[in-house]
Amino acid sequence: MKQAWLELPERSNLFWLNTINWISLRVGRWLSCLLLYPITAYFVVFSYRTRTASRDFLRRVLGRDCGWAEVFKHYHTFACTLLDRLYIFAGQDQRLDIRIQGLEVLDSYARSGRGCLLVGAHLGSFEIVRAVGLLRSEYRIKALVYGEATPCITGLYRKLNPSLFKDIIYMGGVGSLVGLDEHAHQGGIIALLGDRSVHAGKRVRCEFFGEPAWFPEAPALLSRILDMPLVLFFCLHRGDGRYDVWFEHLADPPRVSRHEREAAVHDTMQSYANRLEHYCRLAPYNWFNFYDFWQSDE
Repeated sequence: MKQAWLELPERSNLFWLNTINWISLRVGRWLSCLLLYPITAYFVVFSYRTRTASRDFLRRVLGRDCGWAEVFKHYHTFACTLLDRLYIFAGQDQRLDIRIQGLEVLDSYARSGRGCLLVGAHLGSFEIVRAVGLLRSEYRIKALVYGEATPCITGLYRKLNPSLFKDIIYMGGVGSLVGLDEHAHQGGIIALLGDRSVHAGKRVRCEFFGEPAWFPEAPALLSRILDMPLVLFFCLHRGDGRYDVWFEHLADPPRVSRHEREAAVHDTMQSYANRLEHYCRLAPYNWFNFYDFWQSDE
C-alpha cells in the first residue's frame, strides 16, 4: 500500500524559493519573515487536503476544534523552519538562537565508541539538529531517509552546502544499508525519523493521542540488528529564530528470543510514540505531518 504522505505533491515553486533564498542571505531575515505571511496565506487557502489534516491534528493536541487562525499558525511555523534552514545550510547559524539540552546523552555514546541510533520526527526542525551536529562537532553521523518528498526545497539546500548531504543514505534501494554495520561498530551515529511508515508490512500500530496510528518498525529493528541504543532528538521552533533541542535516552537494543521480537518492537515504538506525543504537546504547532496520520488499515 502506498502511504498517504508519499502521495502528496510538492507545491513549491522554484522561482519563489530562489527569490526567498536571495532575499534571506543578501537583504535580511526581517524582509523574508514578512514575505512568509502572504506565502503562508496562499498555502492555507489553496491546500484543502493538508489544511484538513492540520485541523485534525490540532484538534487532538489542543483538545478543541480549531479554525483558520490555528491552521495559519501551524503552516507559518513550518514556513519559519524552512527559512531558518537556509541559514544553517549557508553556514550562518549565528543568526539563530539554538539551545541544547541533554547533549551529554549523545556525548556519552559517541565517546564510548559504541555509537547510537538517533530517532527524531517531523517535529520542529530535525535538519537543524543534523546540520549543527555536523558543522560544530566531530560526530560521525549518517542519516537514513526514505526519499525526496520535496525535491525542489532539498535541491536548494544541497546547492547551499553539498557537504551536508554526502552522508545521507536513501532507504529502499538495492544495497542501501551496506556499510551501516561497519559504521555502527566504529562508534558512528545513525539518524532517522520514526513518525512515517512506508511499507505496509513493516509497521506497527501504537496508541498516539488516544487512538491507534501506524509507526515504522525500522528504529526498533535497526536497534536490534546493529546492537545500538536508541536516543531521541527533537528540535522545537520557539519563534523568531529560537530553537530548543532535546536529546534523551529512549531504549536499549532488545535482547529477546525470536517469538518475543514482535512484542519488543511494539513496546519500543510505543515508548517512542509516547515521547513524541509529549513533545507535540510542548509545541503543538511544530508537528509537520500534513496528511491523515490516523488513517485506517486500508
